[in-house]
Amino acid sequence: MALAINSPRGTADIFGDDIRYRNFIINNVKELFKVFNFEEMITPAFEHTGVFSRSIGESTDIVQKEMYTFPDKKGRSLTLRPEGTASIVRAVVEKKMLISENIPLKLYYIGNMFRYERPQKGRMREFWQIGAEALGSDDPLLDAEMIWMLNNIFVRLGFKNLKLLINSIGCSRCREDYIIKFREFIKPELTGLCGNCKNRYDKNPLRIFDCKVPGCRAIASKGPKINQFLCAACNEHFEKVKGSLSDLSLDYEISDDLVRGFDYYTGTIFEMISNDLASAQNALGGGGRYDRLLKEFGGPDKPAIGFAIGLDRTMMLMKELGIKYIDDESRAKAYIISIAAAGQPYILDVLKKLRDANIICDIDHTGAGIGAGIKRAGKKDYNIAIIIGDDEIENNKITVKDLNNFKQYSINKEDLLEKIIEIMGAIKND
Repeated sequence: MALAINSPRGTADIFGDDIRYRNFIINNVKELFKVFNFEEMITPAFEHTGVFSRSIGESTDIVQKEMYTFPDKKGRSLTLRPEGTASIVRAVVEKKMLISENIPLKLYYIGNMFRYERPQKGRMREFWQIGAEALGSDDPLLDAEMIWMLNNIFVRLGFKNLKLLINSIGCSRCREDYIIKFREFIKPELTGLCGNCKNRYDKNPLRIFDCKVPGCRAIASKGPKINQFLCAACNEHFEKVKGSLSDLSLDYEISDDLVRGFDYYTGTIFEMISNDLASAQNALGGGGRYDRLLKEFGGPDKPAIGFAIGLDRTMMLMKELGIKYIDDESRAKAYIISIAAAGQPYILDVLKKLRDANIICDIDHTGAGIGAGIKRAGKKDYNIAIIIGDDEIENNKITVKDLNNFKQYSINKEDLLEKIIEIMGAIKND
């Protein structure tokens, strides 16, 4: 009698139409990451257990209940990765990748993750995750870029009726006073919490916001709001993030109860949801800042920000919403160098026009000047430098430099795409 061998519970074989959906998502996401100047990184499927237990948090359900942890033949504790950020940070620190010319270091990953939990719709024990990390800069504009990129992923894939939720959970100093007040509020409500949340009350009360039991979240939502306890620096940073999102014409809603699930998050956090889906299944992806994690891994004391989306879940939701897979490709590469004293809305408008036209582009975040910016653009193989100063903004102009033929043009801002086509040849602009 033949031995019947099935795939392990919580895993899936991917084939047929699912492969075509999967490739459509991956190809579009990779193209968008190129447009935003992110490079791919691949990390091992398993790490030393401490990589996850220290970063995610000892009190989280993932560390306590869901990680696939096992000893190797020499007795060392290893864990199949349950998420991607910790592995990226470990690799960046180990390989000393965060050098000045790489800041912000922009990386993305696509890989399989593993969590031992009850399999259900949209949640498997082996699942695939797409994530992006920008390390080394605390520029609020970088926060807005990451949120913008997350939004554009779902726009590009064909999702409609999106809603962006944002919040700030501040730094560790902000949270000290908040946690005291939150514990005071929760203490009389302890009998109404689940067993896990009663344990979280002492270890990490913020985890109550992330509980899967609706009653626990309902109790937490009636308490004090964390964004009301922000210090001056965190409040200023969050205001600048909101200003940049407005400059980008990205609608957002401040969600007072939004708290990301892992302990490493600080400051800005965000989540993208679909209003076309039932509330229990409408989360598409999210992320936030984790400004202490590099230092905790023994690296430099530098900030970082990232997000992740579930590949399998995105594919499932596309089918549920009747979104078909199609092919779309486009190429171009431009580098924006700003020497304007106060021109962020103007610069963001230019950047938005380029990226909406599928033109690969990025901003020089160093502020080192035109010469250094052009040199930096050449080293990164950009074909075009776009220079914006006070004179350009005042006269609604843009200076465009052809880096291959060493020619420079002063043009009206509205003529930028036409000039790029003229310089680089025929470009598909959908």
